[in-house]
Amino acid sequence: MSYAQLKTYEPTRVPIPRFKTGVIRKLKPDRPAWIPAHITENWDTDPFAYQTEEELMRGGGLYGQFLMDVAISLRYYLEKQGLMLLLDTFLIYRNSKQVKHRIGPDLLLMEDCFQAPSSYDLDTRPPPRCLIEITSPKSHLKDLQNNVALYFGLGAETYFVIDGVTPQNKWRVPIELHLWRKTKGQAYQKMGPDNAGYFLLPEMNIKIAVQEQRFIFVNAVTGEVLRDNGQLSEALAQSEERANAEAQRAEIAFEDGEQNKALETARKMLADGFSPAIIMKYTGLSEKDM
Repeated sequence: MSYAQLKTYEPTRVPIPRFKTGVIRKLKPDRPAWIPAHITENWDTDPFAYQTEEELMRGGGLYGQFLMDVAISLRYYLEKQGLMLLLDTFLIYRNSKQVKHRIGPDLLLMEDCFQAPSSYDLDTRPPPRCLIEITSPKSHLKDLQNNVALYFGLGAETYFVIDGVTPQNKWRVPIELHLWRKTKGQAYQKMGPDNAGYFLLPEMNIKIAVQEQRFIFVNAVTGEVLRDNGQLSEALAQSEERANAEAQRAEIAFEDGEQNKALETARKMLADGFSPAIIMKYTGLSEKDM
């Protein structure tokens, strides 16, 4: 399928590959598929070993900008729900022959923990509730076609794709969003936005839309728009300015009140026949104030 043909690629149901997840069935030896064939002994089973050029984690450019925008904007909101997004890590799974494979989704939703795991292994963890890919010129076809069946075959409830980069590594205008979700009948269906243009991601309690090349995240329960990092910094600066102004006003009001009390005391002392020198010493007023 060519890049241009993707415009008409709208799968409503995706066949589920027969991958078994969450099951440990040791092969002897348990050799992961990412180990090159020429390495016959003393291999390194670390998920990040023997990476090919295609597997190398992408970074920088528009892809990196999109990735950081999403991760930073949602970080604190997800923490309050006990969730986190793993950034550019390997998802480890077994194929139908129980051989370990790896794939690197851009963002993987999991429970919040410290320290974040270096990889997400389906031998020991449940299928992720949500996987997010951000397209790059090289990954476009894979993200919008191949990964749909793969991720849902691995048990992911939701797969979300942000398609904002053209094959020429330029901004896509407008940015396109794609969402697939597991249905009650265990089929997988492509979902559209609501009437306001928002895609619902219930796993994170958010809705997401794009306005003028900018992501808009909304609390799915309250409807409140989530502030991004720049907006939070601006709001903090404005809050500090308001606090300083209130403090200055309070200080001026206090000084005015103290001055008025001193003048009232001075008037009473003058009426009682005290000398100006004694009154100034007692009240702290100057001769000019009196």
